[in-house]
Amino acid sequence: MTKRLVLAGLGHAHLFVLEALAQGRLAGCEVLVCTGEQEHVYSGMVPGWLGGRYDRSELVLDTDALCRWAGATRVPHHVRGVDPVARTVTLDNEERVPFDLCSIAVGSTPAGLEAPGAREHAVPLKPLHNVQRLHDTLAELARHGSGAVTIVGAGLAGLEMAFAARARLEQCGAHGDAITVRVIGRERGLVPERGARLARQLERACTRRRVTLELGVTVHEVRADALRLSDGRTLPSQLTVWATGAAAPAWLAESGLSVDDRGFLLVDAHLRALGASHVFAAGDCATPASWRATPKAGVYAVRMGPVLADALSAVVQGRALPASYAPQRQFLALVNTGDGRAIASRGAFAVEGRWAMRWKDRLDRAFIARFRTRR
Repeated sequence: MTKRLVLAGLGHAHLFVLEALAQGRLAGCEVLVCTGEQEHVYSGMVPGWLGGRYDRSELVLDTDALCRWAGATRVPHHVRGVDPVARTVTLDNEERVPFDLCSIAVGSTPAGLEAPGAREHAVPLKPLHNVQRLHDTLAELARHGSGAVTIVGAGLAGLEMAFAARARLEQCGAHGDAITVRVIGRERGLVPERGARLARQLERACTRRRVTLELGVTVHEVRADALRLSDGRTLPSQLTVWATGAAAPAWLAESGLSVDDRGFLLVDAHLRALGASHVFAAGDCATPASWRATPKAGVYAVRMGPVLADALSAVVQGRALPASYAPQRQFLALVNTGDGRAIASRGAFAVEGRWAMRWKDRLDRAFIARFRTRR
């Protein structure tokens, strides 16, 4: 009897599931991909595109083409709920889709958007197609010749977007300091979880790239052309980019599945939802129950992908589950500084150079090519 596997969302981990389907490892399984996105955007190359290193076509995959290649069917709606008892997912048009197996890879949403004015006036990095709006708005600021760009969130993603914004402004002819690019972060130092050496490298890059740091403060209000901070200051900001940490989509906690204290789905070592062996999850939306401090970073979603594909293949074929997932203790970060260089960091190690950007470029291109060349 044919099993129906519903893929809720098309996060990076689900690309590996589609690859397994194309390879015949999910034979006898009907696969539905529920996503309203017509393109899969590879997040690792977004700052490079914004900064002019890549054409847009180089970092996107057509979701319909991916599904045709794999032999899956795309349902063009986002998932807004899952019922593990009734075995249905609810779409944003209120349709209910039944499943035998479900895998969830819907990513996360930016945290803190409940701040007054944030939803109205800030541009969140997710979904990633919002970056097109940033691309166009930065060009408008460059033509105007003055203004301020603020990145809210001083993690690696926020800093990389600040470097990319400066590169985009330069590309459009805005040189010098007529347009301010600043980063606001709640911590008093940069990326304290990754060590002092990387922090120093990032601070030097900020100085070189004319990115101002406002640390140890939070945003209390976002206006159309300004921000009000927790220390009482009001700063001009013609473009505010929301690049804060990850928050869980609210419907995950409403599903009845086990979630962590932030609302992300708890999964076992085989990426199965706790208490629901027919539901799997990977990427930002999932938290390994035995490693709850695992960062919400794309590198973990990519590492989860092959494990998820193997687990689903085993269930479909009635085999024992294969090797389990254990997140790496440290991961390589390659931060594009927008000027042909990158900072490479792993553990206490951090070093910058053009060679690091070439390394990042090769890794990113190899990932996207893995799923593009066989469409």
